[in-house]
Amino acid sequence: MIETIQDAIITALETITGVATVGAWQGDIEDLLKTPQRLPALQVIYRGAVFGEKAVIGVNRADHQMSFLVVLVAKNFKSRSAGADSCYTIIDGVRSELVGLKIAPYGFLWPAKEELLMAEGGLLVYGLSYNMNTNVTV
Repeated sequence: MIETIQDAIITALETITGVATVGAWQGDIEDLLKTPQRLPALQVIYRGAVFGEKAVIGVNRADHQMSFLVVLVAKNFKSRSAGADSCYTIIDGVRSELVGLKIAPYGFLWPAKEELLMAEGGLLVYGLSYNMNTNVTV
């Protein structure tokens, strides 16, 4: 299930104009920044899930909210302002592709938070958090 959802997110992000690299990342963001990649890049990280209490007697259904982080890494040597402008265009593209994206039969994505994670020289890193409410029956 996690891999299917992550693959659907990556497929949607690959349609955004101006993004050189789209992929999945397992690990922390500092290691991601040290990894060679063509920029701007969007990397999808599965952050985990929060589970609710058992609500249906007789069925093992685990309602939960899954969290995915899309990390935007961009670099602009001209100016931080020019870099930010290009990042804003990509962030708008991510919103267009992911807000309400239905991934059957699991649910749909909804934005939770967008934040600047790092700004160093011409390097800008944004974190775009999306959640999906779903359930698993075992």
